[in-house]
Amino acid sequence: MPKILWMSPYSLHDISSGASIHCKTVLECLAKRGFEVWSCSSFIFDSPAGASVFNNLKDKIDRSKKSVFEIDDAGIHYIYTRSSSNFEQEQNLNDQELLFKVYCSVLDNFKPDFVMGFGTGMISMTSFAEAQRRGIVTIYPVLNGNHGNYAFPNTDLILTDSHASANLYFRRDQIRMIPTGQLFDPLYCISNKRKPKYITFINPSFEKGLSIFAKLAQYCQKAHPDLRFLVVNSHGNFAENIQYFHTKGNKDDHPLKPQDFDNVDMPPATNNMKPIYTVSKVIVTPSLWWESWGRVASEAVLNNIPVLGSTSGGLKEATFGAGIHLDAPEHCIKDNLSLPDDEEIKPWAQALERLVNEDWGQQLKLAQDNLSIDKNIDRLIAILRPYYERRYRDHVKFNHH
Repeated sequence: MPKILWMSPYSLHDISSGASIHCKTVLECLAKRGFEVWSCSSFIFDSPAGASVFNNLKDKIDRSKKSVFEIDDAGIHYIYTRSSSNFEQEQNLNDQELLFKVYCSVLDNFKPDFVMGFGTGMISMTSFAEAQRRGIVTIYPVLNGNHGNYAFPNTDLILTDSHASANLYFRRDQIRMIPTGQLFDPLYCISNKRKPKYITFINPSFEKGLSIFAKLAQYCQKAHPDLRFLVVNSHGNFAENIQYFHTKGNKDDHPLKPQDFDNVDMPPATNNMKPIYTVSKVIVTPSLWWESWGRVASEAVLNNIPVLGSTSGGLKEATFGAGIHLDAPEHCIKDNLSLPDDEEIKPWAQALERLVNEDWGQQLKLAQDNLSIDKNIDRLIAILRPYYERRYRDHVKFNHH
């Protein structure tokens, strides 16, 4: 079966990085499908909280005399190299040399068909160059819209999640990427209980479209007094942030106060989204910035919750028809602190009414089928197959001569 090696200074066990979580899920699924998967990396994390999966990592490394650590986890063989810091910018030359030396010996012994990884630093670029020098296919996964200034040297396949992101990179940067969808492990995001009563907004930050949600909640006080709204604070705080908004065309008029929103509840911040999905009737994702996919929108759909969203980036792909998407007002996109007026919010309120009152069961079932983990892994294997079949053919030909 094909062999795939993850190579990056970044740890796949980093629970603070959405990109690491996505790539680890992809590789675990490939391992279940018979791929042989190894990983070669350092203990580099996006934030200190990301390392919590290795209890007291620093103490363990300090106590050990080893410079290379090997772990088997969920079908993947991990090789970690010692690092003087958990942050990439603090890695010294010795750390980088050790990682590269171990990587070359893994290439010699494991002989992968593919090397996959992300990172735009020197060690990542050198590793891809070495893989290509040996005739190994290199794969770079891109999970956001801001890689436009990177030339992807020595990369055979650039994968991204949505068609929208693939189109953006091609249009803006003339870079070709292949969209593969996102993967969702039901274990982590699906609640098996349903007590729907709220219209829910997660992460009330300005770029996520808080202006639209706040105006919608205010508008519904009169238009739909029976509806209750829920805000889950994370990077943004609802009560604090709404005070910055101004009316359209007048930057000095700040009409919103936290005490005006008696139809909005706020639970304490949480990382466990299951209880939130349990009580949600509709999820609102009115993003004003580029959403490469929109994980929350897909997780909502998998929990049988329809979505009211903007048309930003890959959001429509994330719901697969199980919701209603509207264009955000242009002035809100240009200035995230500008509030929509009553006329602009009316279509959002009408769409919300439809989502609450109509039966979306059929659309949700179809969308769930499209979001199934197996379907997305099938798609990825279909992309990889011609590459490993060609390698196998060349190998057989070479040995017969």
